[in-house]
Amino acid sequence: MSAVDLQPMQQTNNAQDLVANGNDDNDAAMTTTHDEYATTYTELSALQAAGIAASDLKKLTDGGYHTANSLLMTPMKELEAVKGLSEAKILKMRDAAREVVPGWQAGSSKFSIASEIVRQREGQIVRISTGSTAFDAMLGGGIETKALTEIHGESNQGKTQLCYTIAAASMLPPAEGEPSWKAGKVIWVDTEGSAVLTRIGEIAEERWQLDKQSVLENVMYARPYTTQQLDELALQMGAICTQEQVRTIVVDSIINLFRTEFNGRGELAERQQRLKTFLMRLKKIAEEHNVAVVYTNQVSAKPDAMSFGPAFNAVGGHVLFHASTFRIQMKRGRAGMKVAALETSPCLPPSTAEVQVTSGGILDA
Repeated sequence: MSAVDLQPMQQTNNAQDLVANGNDDNDAAMTTTHDEYATTYTELSALQAAGIAASDLKKLTDGGYHTANSLLMTPMKELEAVKGLSEAKILKMRDAAREVVPGWQAGSSKFSIASEIVRQREGQIVRISTGSTAFDAMLGGGIETKALTEIHGESNQGKTQLCYTIAAASMLPPAEGEPSWKAGKVIWVDTEGSAVLTRIGEIAEERWQLDKQSVLENVMYARPYTTQQLDELALQMGAICTQEQVRTIVVDSIINLFRTEFNGRGELAERQQRLKTFLMRLKKIAEEHNVAVVYTNQVSAKPDAMSFGPAFNAVGGHVLFHASTFRIQMKRGRAGMKVAALETSPCLPPSTAEVQVTSGGILDA
């Protein structure tokens, strides 16, 4: 039995049919509809009504900024790096963005009522199943959108298998009465070159009777080899999320390219700054587009660890620790099982859930 009580999606060869397509009547300025919470950003083209030239908006998109929200979430010094835009033009654009982005002034430059913020958040957040009811319960319902979730652990502890399962569950049709926009596509960034993408289709087919081929047609894959390419992909992901109904971004793994390119203590500060910049871009995408960002992380051994203490640490230092909304450790359990341990969360206590890795992905033990 599947871990979520949803009807299986009708088999189809059309990838667009697989992902629920709410928002048929979107205007240029995409604000909230029933689906009061269907979209959480305002398109850049809405600034034209405020007198911003289309040529200047084109310069912004070329620079990696694709929504009006992004103008208000980015420091001036970064916007000033966009070719062809003066400080005066950027200030004018930001003023225009404040006029067209719903609730920005009330929610960001002034105080607002906490009850309204809670209501908006609960209406927007989507919780994606891990495949295990116990695991989902530990997380308060599943992997959250608008958040960064880190999954770390030793090799062969089910980190990537968990990501495959989350990717498949991202395309599940919503329960009866829920808005169609809760389902979405997946972006998969494979920094290690080890992804077996057929697993996503296999899990979706075995667990939830989704059409395997259609599932794979809704996964967008990239294989970066350098941190520069990773940064470029972050800009592309922002553009994709304005054009496609993306629900989940997976980065497997978050630290691999940074560990490869930056060696020793002499380059540690630069590595951490580059990592922080990349994580902040992911955070902005998660919040702006209501996307769940999930990344795996490697660990390093602690040769001097005492027998009763942890034998390894998650890598990435304080930068990665503070950026992650949720931190989950995958480790060995009894009789071949795995233990998922929630280590940090802004709203949940530390806890564990025992799971197993199967051909159908992650299941209850």
